[in-house]
Amino acid sequence: MVTINPSLIGELEKISEPGALLAQLHQRFGDRMAIATSGQPTDTAIIALEMKAGIKSPRVYTTDTHRLFPETYAYFETLENLFKIRIERFLPPERELMRMIDQHGEYLFFDSKDKQEYCCHVRKVLPNLKALETLDVWVTGLRRDQSASRAQLPRLEIIEHSVSEGLKRPILKVNPLVTWTEKQVADYLKANSIPNHPLIDKKLPGGWHFESLGCILCTTPIGPHEPPRAGRWRWFNSLDDKKECGLHLPETPKP
Repeated sequence: MVTINPSLIGELEKISEPGALLAQLHQRFGDRMAIATSGQPTDTAIIALEMKAGIKSPRVYTTDTHRLFPETYAYFETLENLFKIRIERFLPPERELMRMIDQHGEYLFFDSKDKQEYCCHVRKVLPNLKALETLDVWVTGLRRDQSASRAQLPRLEIIEHSVSEGLKRPILKVNPLVTWTEKQVADYLKANSIPNHPLIDKKLPGGWHFESLGCILCTTPIGPHEPPRAGRWRWFNSLDDKKECGLHLPETPKP
């Protein structure tokens, strides 16, 4: 069993090429390592890089909120057929989902920032925590150019995952393309003839386009001069410039 500690990070930091890093992680952790995808271009590039590094059946999963775009579900099928993989679906726990809806209604995320975060917690964070129960290495498509709050993201970090009350275990969180730009990701997909998410490729009048994709009601296109995450929970733009759903924040209890 590989021990996850700062010395492991120091060793892995010496591997600069993303594909080689992914290959080394897979060699050490096998199916205890998985790529999380929401259909974003960076996630797709990571899958392709891992397969190009010789890993024929990388483990890939998504947190299915029940509210993704139809194009996202179709894109998952495209990726499964293209890469000959199966994308695991982790769903919101039924009991917590029904409790939230009964107490606050279907569209609570319009009411307040707290309720938006609560909805994301139930629909996204809890399924992701379920996925993390099966993992030692969590691979994500986070990049530093996605928002100001992500500008200092490390490529490798150790997070603490709650196993039970008062008991935690370390998980290695890996952002292999953290220093890549949006253009580098797009160029990589194009150079390797890998289809992008259809909404990302869709051009709208006036230069409007989709940049960051989440749930269908909480994602809108952005204008040509808006930051990448301005289209997420747009009605809170004046209140929050970080725009995080909670997946990449420390674990905190919710009501």
